[in-house]
Amino acid sequence: MNQTEFLELKRIVERHEETIVQLMEIIAATNRRLSEISLARFT
Repeated sequence: MNQTEFLELKRIVERHEETIVQLMEIIAATNRRLSEISLARFT
C-alpha cells in the first residue's frame, strides 16, 4: 500500500467514524423522545 492509498483509506475511515457518531446521536435523541413519551403515558 502506497502513501496515496493509505491516505485515501484514512479519509474513508474518518468519514465512516463521522457517520457512526451521527447515527449514535440520532439513536440517543430517539431514546430520549421515547422516554418522554413513555413518561407522559404513565403520568
